[in-house]
Amino acid sequence: MNEKTMDMTKGSIMPKLIRFALPVLLGMLFQRIYNFADVYIVGKFLGDDALAAVSIAGSGMYLLQSVMMGLTTGVSVVIAQYYGAKEEQKVTETFVTSIYVAAGSALLITIIGVIGAKPLLCALQTSDDLMQDAWVYLVTIFAGSIGTMLYNWISAVLRSLGNSVVPLIFLVISSALNIVLDILFIAGIPMGVAGAALATVLAQVISGVLCLLYAFKILPMLRLSKEKMHMDTGIAKLILIYGVPTGLQMSIISISDMTLQAMINTYGTALVVAYGVSTKVEGLGWQMADAIGTSLGTFVGQNVGAGNPDRVKKGVRCAYLMDIICYGIFCPVIWFFASPIMQAFTQNTDAIRCGIEYIRIFSGFFVIGGFLVIYHNILRAAGDVKVTVLMGVSEVITRIGFTFLFSACFGYYGLWWVSPLTWCCAALVGAVRYYSGKWMGKVKIS
Repeated sequence: MNEKTMDMTKGSIMPKLIRFALPVLLGMLFQRIYNFADVYIVGKFLGDDALAAVSIAGSGMYLLQSVMMGLTTGVSVVIAQYYGAKEEQKVTETFVTSIYVAAGSALLITIIGVIGAKPLLCALQTSDDLMQDAWVYLVTIFAGSIGTMLYNWISAVLRSLGNSVVPLIFLVISSALNIVLDILFIAGIPMGVAGAALATVLAQVISGVLCLLYAFKILPMLRLSKEKMHMDTGIAKLILIYGVPTGLQMSIISISDMTLQAMINTYGTALVVAYGVSTKVEGLGWQMADAIGTSLGTFVGQNVGAGNPDRVKKGVRCAYLMDIICYGIFCPVIWFFASPIMQAFTQNTDAIRCGIEYIRIFSGFFVIGGFLVIYHNILRAAGDVKVTVLMGVSEVITRIGFTFLFSACFGYYGLWWVSPLTWCCAALVGAVRYYSGKWMGKVKIS
């Protein structure tokens, strides 16, 4: 790595977006490989019931990750804007203040998550035969929230400074360690589904600590001393102004996802397995949109801080092109290989058939989903967070409404159309806001 940070306020736009996005994408792919390995190991050694239980618990995990990603997004937006404005002292003060915000948030999430795991699984209409395994898995994940927050927080800090390579390195380490620990705790000791959750927590803690040590050693502006260790309440408020609405937006979307999961759970284990495996494929597809969006978010944050709105618009057009190219390749591949993908994870013929149906439906809508992520990131990084919440609300309303309507009209098959049509509605809200130009001038840093 030749640069510890990247100034995205000058120079050619597309090369910088690609250079930033590629390490993010590779990191997400490694993490997704771990997720596939996790599903495979659980299904191979513990059976379909354990696989279904982990899939259900995954909805709760997504809620946890949504809240944390929202809060760490608040950190990255503020740091990126100060960095773009060339205010290094403010970058340092924001970093220190974010430690207190991240630690307090992780503690709160741990307490609420451990206490609320059982009610959450009941709300998801988890069957009695899956409840115990799902509860054990979810409680273990929530108890290790500090590890999840540590990695997500320090990665957000580094990416806001234009460094997407180091988070990749430690994410690769985390993913590889995750797989090793999965095999050890599930096939070796064995610990059942608790082993899979414990492997995830330990790997995240280790990668987060290593990433933090790198930041302290290599980046002078992030080095701490006793004199610097005080929280700036003004900056803390600014982080929360950006982070809380983003966390709210992401969490309400995850709640609507859980509504869909709850409806699917009523159709039996085969459909739960089909949905659990196919959403892993869906998640793989989202990695490209998230990588492009993360790159664009850092780009927008720095250029908004530097007062370059015209450069922001050029960056968005580059992101459109990247999205179209990526999904123009990915979507046909998963459409044609849907059957062997499902067969790699389960031998249940009903689950395979249903999973193929869903994969082939959502593959036709991913380009729009990519645009949705682009609008979320530009509006959020520009400080127009209230609209991103509105986009989240639109997803909740449409996903929940479509879930009940389509299930009643078309049975389980109607549920496969819920998420794709939801992406279309939310993307329309984002497009209207972006092209109105009202997102400009929303910056709150001083």
